Amino acid sequence: MEKPRLNHIRQNRIVNAIQSARSEVRWRPGNPARRMLKRKLRGHLPGCATSDDCERVILTALRDDRAQVYVYWHDGTPYVALVAVVQPRHWLVVFTMEGLIESAYVVERPNRYLHKPVFELIGSLSEVLL
Repeated sequence: MEKPRLNHIRQNRIVNAIQSARSEVRWRPGNPARRMLKRKLRGHLPGCATSDDCERVILTALRDDRAQVYVYWHDGTPYVALVAVVQPRHWLVVFTMEGLIESAYVVERPNRYLHKPVFELIGSLSEVLL
């Protein structure tokens, strides 16, 4: 299957979103303690992990040139989804076109999970940021 071609404006939006998310981890409004508890209960983070630990995982993923970048569609709204291997698990980081982190979690079967029709593969992070 050929890689989808994006128009220039959409490509710029994706690049700007990635750069914004990389510059500072900013979460969407919500309960950060609840998000951390969910990651710990699902075994994505150790019980002693702090929000700083979670943010380090996110930033590691966002800076991995081999990470795969997708557009994730939810209710007609595009989000950037990036998957990278961190601590040796596949972490999926989803953020808005403004760079606000929506979610970050471990994907157990990335090949299967990311082939859902809501994910559109764009390419590796190094390709997207060229």
